[in-house]
Amino acid sequence: MTPRKVSPSNSKSDLPPMFDDLDYPGRRVPVQRKKVVTKPPPHWSDNPTRYPYNGEMRDFYTIGHVALALNKSPVTIRSWETKGMLPKSALRSPRPKRSPLGTQPKGRRLWTYDQIEGIVRIAEEEKCILNGLPPTLKFTKKVDKLFTKLNTQLQREGKR
Repeated sequence: MTPRKVSPSNSKSDLPPMFDDLDYPGRRVPVQRKKVVTKPPPHWSDNPTRYPYNGEMRDFYTIGHVALALNKSPVTIRSWETKGMLPKSALRSPRPKRSPLGTQPKGRRLWTYDQIEGIVRIAEEEKCILNGLPPTLKFTKKVDKLFTKLNTQLQREGKR
């Protein structure tokens, strides 16, 4: 006795072409199925936060924006900052009025567009972070040099 060959049922190739546009099983359209709307993923520079800096309103980006640009979580960015793999953000938002007992309010970490663009560019050059590898020492030194340069530019603009 020879075994029978079983063909997979309901595969696309077995169905007539008139059923190609159906995305549900059976004959009836599902009543409560919601339409899936796919949105393009947000760019990290969408929705900046505006704060006054030296008398003028400027766009700043939070740790969430940095995390989105590097495809990492904000916790990872904070960890890299504490370990010294990323330089600490020199800018902070205004301090909140309230804080938990026993702590000093500091405000949110803020970065400029140029700082985040620089981090992403250096990560691509050094082939780290974006491909899943941790930051290298060379990456850290380059980003630190970039931040020093950009922070002095910000201070000069404020003195004008």
